[in-house]
Amino acid sequence: MNKLLITVGLAWLLARTASAQSTPTTVEVDYLSLVNAERTFAAYTEQEGIKAGFFRFLAPTALVIVQKKFASGKPLYEKSAFIPGCLSWWPAYADISASGDFGYTTGPFEVRPKGKTDAPVAFGHFTTVWQKNSSGVWEVLIDVGIQHDRPVPSVADLVTPASFHQKHTADVDTTERRSELIEAENQLAQRAGGQSLQVAYQYALAKEFPVRLYRASRIPSVGLEAVTVAKLETIPAEYTLTGVKIASSGDMGFSYGYVAYEQKAGAFLRIWKRWPDSSWKVVHEVLDL
Repeated sequence: MNKLLITVGLAWLLARTASAQSTPTTVEVDYLSLVNAERTFAAYTEQEGIKAGFFRFLAPTALVIVQKKFASGKPLYEKSAFIPGCLSWWPAYADISASGDFGYTTGPFEVRPKGKTDAPVAFGHFTTVWQKNSSGVWEVLIDVGIQHDRPVPSVADLVTPASFHQKHTADVDTTERRSELIEAENQLAQRAGGQSLQVAYQYALAKEFPVRLYRASRIPSVGLEAVTVAKLETIPAEYTLTGVKIASSGDMGFSYGYVAYEQKAGAFLRIWKRWPDSSWKVVHEVLDL
């Protein structure tokens, strides 16, 4: 009897150990699958065309920008006629939430008149926010882009992080976290409208993080360059918030809406991360003006 108990106990312990070893403790696997989803999206679109690519990879509720206004992407591409040209892109940076089911990718894109052997005639940077659906498949939640001159030097391919944070499995009050993010967005908007973007950025931009500021017709600013650009934004900006969405782990989210700045109007997308001190900070912003 004792031998039987020992045998059963040992089998249980080995099963638990194997299970623990097979369960990822970090978000590395999720991060790699996110990057692979972006690359697959790009390869499929380059091969099958813009209409087919976006219709396949956009979530049913996905948003895109058309003439500086947000539109429902799935029906837009479903109903559109054939879209000429070859659109090529690749991820140069990606980040993922602690839940491993929500993240974003960004990098350069090029437009060619017909096929990928043509010389590119337009350049820019994309920003795509992704979320896993109920089947565990990555889908695009929102996709935006800015055009600019040819970048020199050209943007390199993705460099995978040296380490990954722990995967989050505990329950989070996402309603409360969403309210926190809306309040952070409102505080940014009040400072930007009442004083200037510079003042708003002092409040909202993440410190010691490679912040990205994207502006239509400008090469993106990253890291210290973005901080320098932020200090020069001394003109007020008027923001109108349209929507907010956060990860199930409550540590990452995005806000989107409309902005009026420097006598121009357009759409904005901001990606936020929640810091250990419970504050929300902007890590990525796109102003499509």
